[in-house]
Amino acid sequence: MRTALMILLMIGTAQARHIAKPSPITPSHASLVRQNLCADQMNLQRFQNEDEVQDAVRRGVLIALPITLGLHVAPNLPLSRRYARPTTVQFLLTLSEAYRLQFGKYLTIDSAVRSKEVQKKLRRTNRSAAPVDGETASAHETGAGVDLSKNLKRTQLQWLRSMLNYYQVMNVAVIEEERHCMHIVVIGETE
Repeated sequence: MRTALMILLMIGTAQARHIAKPSPITPSHASLVRQNLCADQMNLQRFQNEDEVQDAVRRGVLIALPITLGLHVAPNLPLSRRYARPTTVQFLLTLSEAYRLQFGKYLTIDSAVRSKEVQKKLRRTNRSAAPVDGETASAHETGAGVDLSKNLKRTQLQWLRSMLNYYQVMNVAVIEEERHCMHIVVIGETE
């Protein structure tokens, strides 16, 4: 009886270790709502089409994603979508330089600005893509949202989670850890 009880206790403990607890960066309805509330409070324009994106680039509202020793852009990201708001770019530079100093490697940006036009097309093929309108609309439409690849080693991913949790707690960004990427919406200054 005592042996059976010990075995059940050990099995229960082992199973309990594998129960996934929601983290502060787990995707949620509340996170999407917060991203949109912040975008509204910051008076961020939502780009309707590629012409509006290019106009924002000409006016300096959006700037090109930099390529540095610590930051690369995925080759499959279209040239017309390799832009973000200046505060988002500064955030990426700060984060990626810290990552490079820690690991000697670079982070990869998988996605950045998307017009509503592009988001509509994406929703046709990606069921988990955010809607184009409403309280849970995609923050990519504002240029404040970017996705970083999670194609990293375990220790690198743990470091990235820790840093992004910190930035979320400090109200610098709203973070969602998605299946293949870290979705980041920059809502404040990094320094």
